Amino acid sequence: MKNASPTVPQRLKPRKLPLQRRSGATVEAIHEAVIQVLLAEGLGRLTTTRVAERAGCSVGTLYQYFPNKEALLFAILQSHFEDVVAAIEAIDIGAVTRPLADLADALADAYVSVKVARPDATTALYRVAGAIDQFRLSSDVFGRLQSGVVRVLESASDVKFREPGRTAFTLLAALAGLSRASFGALVSETDILLRLKVESRLLARSYLAAAARQVEG
Repeated sequence: MKNASPTVPQRLKPRKLPLQRRSGATVEAIHEAVIQVLLAEGLGRLTTTRVAERAGCSVGTLYQYFPNKEALLFAILQSHFEDVVAAIEAIDIGAVTRPLADLADALADAYVSVKVARPDATTALYRVAGAIDQFRLSSDVFGRLQSGVVRVLESASDVKFREPGRTAFTLLAALAGLSRASFGALVSETDILLRLKVESRLLARSYLAAAARQVEG
C-alpha cells in the first residue's frame, strides 16, 4: 500500500499552505464550500467561482491556495483521509494488552467514526473520489494509515500475524468497500449509520480472526 502511490502530480498540489490562523480559517471555509456546492448542485456544476462565493472569499483568494478545481477536489479527499489516519493513530493500545476481538472493534469503530461524523460530507466525497480515480493520494497518507493498523494488530495479546502489513491493507480495502457501498445504497441515513457500524465490526472481527489462524495453521 505504501509503495503503490506515486508522487502527487504538481497540478493537484496546493499553491501554498496556510501559515496563520486567519489563512487556515479561509482554507477551511473553502473546503466546506466545496462540500456544500457538491451537495447542492452536484459535481458537474462545481466551479471555483461557485466555491469562492459559498466560502465568502474572492476567486483570487481561492487561487492563492488552489490552482484549479481538480486541486480543490484532491485537497478535500486528502483532508478526509488524514482524518481517518488520525482516528486510527488515536487507538489506545495502552500498557495492558487487548485481545484481537477488542482491537478489531476499535479499528472498525475508528474507521467508521470519520465516515459517519458527517454523512452528507462523506456522500459528497465519494462522488469526488469517482471523478478523480485516476489520481492517487500521497503515499505518506496511505503509509501512515497502514502503519497505524499494523501497530494495533501487533499489540494483540492472543494472536500473531505472519504478514501484518498485508493484513492491514486487506482490512482497509474491505472497510473502504463496505463504506462506499453503504453510502451508495438507497436506504435512509439512519439505516446507513446503524448498518455500517454493525457490519464493519463483523467484517473486521471475522477477517482478522481468519488471517490470524493462517499463522497457527
